[in-house]
Amino acid sequence: MPDSGREDLGFVKIDDEVIGTIAAIAAKSIPGVNKIATSFVGGIALFFRKIPDAGVKVSVKDDGVHLFLGIIVDYGINIPELTWKVQKAIKEEVEKSTGFRVSQVNITVEGIHHPGYKKE
Repeated sequence: MPDSGREDLGFVKIDDEVIGTIAAIAAKSIPGVNKIATSFVGGIALFFRKIPDAGVKVSVKDDGVHLFLGIIVDYGINIPELTWKVQKAIKEEVEKSTGFRVSQVNITVEGIHHPGYKKE
């Protein structure tokens, strides 16, 4: 029995998809993030399964959780400031929700959303 006084009832595993969902929700909560970018396959998964983490890759390593995601940002936003806020929000939310240490939050800005701009 553990020293914490708790009875050992078995194990708990948090699926990578859950960690990805937490990260995606945290990222989208930051003003200026238009959406999480997805690959073609991720876009299909998002369409059919409605999973919000389709663009988040999670890797659990010895030094902690590594997260990789692409985002589309709103036009006119300060990108370095925004990405720092997103990294901080994801790190805090994943650590608070799972108890895991987050060692990396890697963000790629894959596009800019401007509601009045149309490609010709």
